[in-house]
Amino acid sequence: MTIEEISVVVNSVLSVLSFFLAAISVITVIVSLKQNGKMIQLNNEQISEMRKEHELSLQPVIIFLDPQFVIEKPRLFYSPPEDEYSIISRFRFRLDAQNISSAVAVNIVCTGLAKSYDNQIALVEEASSKRINVLSDNFEKIDFMFLEKKNGVVFDCLRDGHVSMIPQIELETVFLNTTGGAFRMRRAFLVFPIDEELEDIKRWHSIVASANADYKEYIRNLKRDNDQELFTQLKEKIDQRGGEKEEVLINCKELDECFTYEPITIEEYKKIVGSRHFSRFVGYGVDECKVSANKKR
Repeated sequence: MTIEEISVVVNSVLSVLSFFLAAISVITVIVSLKQNGKMIQLNNEQISEMRKEHELSLQPVIIFLDPQFVIEKPRLFYSPPEDEYSIISRFRFRLDAQNISSAVAVNIVCTGLAKSYDNQIALVEEASSKRINVLSDNFEKIDFMFLEKKNGVVFDCLRDGHVSMIPQIELETVFLNTTGGAFRMRRAFLVFPIDEELEDIKRWHSIVASANADYKEYIRNLKRDNDQELFTQLKEKIDQRGGEKEEVLINCKELDECFTYEPITIEEYKKIVGSRHFSRFVGYGVDECKVSANKKR
């Protein structure tokens, strides 16, 4: 074999070896990239878990104290949007909120709803949500006002006496901690009036139930003449008939089996808060209604 032939064979062998070496290098790079990707993914998962643990490490614990269901004495009200007069009792739910944990709770949003206990029929429209900016070791008073779905339905449930009709107040509270963790808590309370409270409830119920018939002429004349003096007369007449007591306070019992406390995602928190509505103080002496600004009272 000549030198030239030997050189060609050697070059061919070296070329093949170079090709295999390049192929091995490419395979090595691909394997390394996959391993690095898995390591990065694992590290990200670990970092995410550590971040979540850090967010949840400071868990505020909010408790509610002295829950009271409040029935106000029937009064005469005027609704400018509908140009309607009504004689109703307003219903409230009052309680104190306290954070018993050392972790501070921020951006607390609490929403209330009243249902019948057994069949879970909604008795009222959902109350306006209440917002608390910060809750550490201080007390915050919360006061919900409920609007009945049907006039007199809450009175009916309070006087019925059957367990299925007992009003049940449900509270949903969402909040954040200072590290970005989000939480949701649900509580429920039963409204149990005692005998001496039932006497006032019965009297006020009769006023509300018979108002349209008893004061039909007054209301018709008011809608026709818009007479302020007549409005005052009817208001005083209803006030005298309701008695001296301005409101009835009914203590409530918490339903322990309805208590839930769970972490939620920040997206869930934003979705819940975004679906709530909040009352807004428009100031004293405002005589225009957003629904119908051309009607004034």
